[in-house]
Amino acid sequence: MRIAFFAPHKPIDHETPSGDLMIGKSLRDYLCAHGHEVVIASRMRLRNVTTTPCKWPLLYFEYNKTLKRVKDFAPDLWLTYHSYYKSPDLLGPLITKKLGIPYLIYQGVFSTKHRRNVKTWLGFMANKNALLHADHVFANKEIDHKNLSRIILPEKLTRTRPGINPDDFKFCPKSRTEIRNSLKIRDTPVLMSTAMLRSGVKEQSLTDLINAFAIVLKTLPETKLLIAGDGEARERLTSLAKQKTGDQVIFLGKINRNELFKYYSAADLFAYPGINEALGMVYLEAQSTGLPVAAYSTRGPKEAVAHGETGLLSPEGDIDCLTKNILYLFQNNSKRQAMRELAPKRIKEVFDQNLNLQHIEKKIRLSISRRHH
Repeated sequence: MRIAFFAPHKPIDHETPSGDLMIGKSLRDYLCAHGHEVVIASRMRLRNVTTTPCKWPLLYFEYNKTLKRVKDFAPDLWLTYHSYYKSPDLLGPLITKKLGIPYLIYQGVFSTKHRRNVKTWLGFMANKNALLHADHVFANKEIDHKNLSRIILPEKLTRTRPGINPDDFKFCPKSRTEIRNSLKIRDTPVLMSTAMLRSGVKEQSLTDLINAFAIVLKTLPETKLLIAGDGEARERLTSLAKQKTGDQVIFLGKINRNELFKYYSAADLFAYPGINEALGMVYLEAQSTGLPVAAYSTRGPKEAVAHGETGLLSPEGDIDCLTKNILYLFQNNSKRQAMRELAPKRIKEVFDQNLNLQHIEKKIRLSISRRHH
């Protein structure tokens, strides 16, 4: 298949890493690896474009350039990754109609509350138009599937899941020993977290975690917290950790994703509260490596973690409950071991990227054959 690929929220080769970027890149890479020819239709970011009139002339010129680029490529279909009210796909519906090719959206999002706000109404309507125009929409979160089912016929809507390659995140005993020796934490209980250390909900999540960890230390004073990641909030978080926990928090800095399994292997538990987290690939990575998870019961963790089976979830902002869950998992060896064994199995069954993308590829082929008939 020849596929015109577009990510209106953020180009998949964008320099700032994120879970969203990872999912889009995995989708593109999978299609390329399976013999499909994929061209990036446009690299224009449409984030907040409906509320930024000065971008509208640029959008007009981008439409004409993209139309020519896609027409010359002669694709079998157009595939948009992640369209929602802040970054609605304004190019795909028009170009696919003009060229008469199928239009598909992976990770479509629909939330009616945004139609009631004058600031978000235009973006909401533009996104709704894209969703209604699509030959097929894939929803990789339960809430999105539920909302989309209000406007999209069942045969045009598929509930799928994002995923990781489980083989990239396997427990490694050798790495566990090496990392623990290098950090001088050989026989210490170790809690791990990883996130971009940027201001906003990421910083607030790690602030909550550090505050919870400070309480954990009253019961388990030898415990260490490893935090992987970097960003503008690092200095503030380092200062907070020093004030609350002394030297018990180790900031690892930015760790290459293909090296993360070594650090997960060195830990005993994974914790990241996940305020406003849409999914959180880190929960999948940690569980695949055999780590039980402690997090808030927000959208992302609820999708990624089986409460009571592969981790423990607590109400958002409830630091006491988060603390109790971390302590429980450290102190209850049999429960922790049971979760260590179940977590990687569940990731393979539910969040294996290759199996999930194989299902999507079949649906894409079906959409093309339907259009031809």
